[in-house]
Amino acid sequence: MIKGKSAERAAQALELHLAGATYERIAGALGYANRGGAFKAVQAALAARPAAPEQSEVVQVKLARMDALLTGLWPAARRGDVAAVDRVLKIGERRTQLLAMATGTPATEASPDALDELRARRDRKRGQQ
Repeated sequence: MIKGKSAERAAQALELHLAGATYERIAGALGYANRGGAFKAVQAALAARPAAPEQSEVVQVKLARMDALLTGLWPAARRGDVAAVDRVLKIGERRTQLLAMATGTPATEASPDALDELRARRDRKRGQQ
């Protein structure tokens, strides 16, 4: 597990990777000795994210990108921006499809009811406090 400044730098490396930066560019931007150091940082940051162990790096990266998009769109969707609501729903559908493909679970089984998912998140947060 990474801690402190290493964790912050690894998180920055992951953000750059999710934005499409090459490992060489990440290394140069964050001061890693080479692309291998940047790769290891991205891997460590991905490993720190909650994910099923059977998910490949590709799946984890795609999910992280979708999560970043959802985070950016969420405030507008909550304000009632119809286009943002549409995008949030479509990203959610794609995320469900990706998880279904990655786990071999039919999409209908991979996507619990939205209220159940929100309740589960709330309960997890309460358990962490």
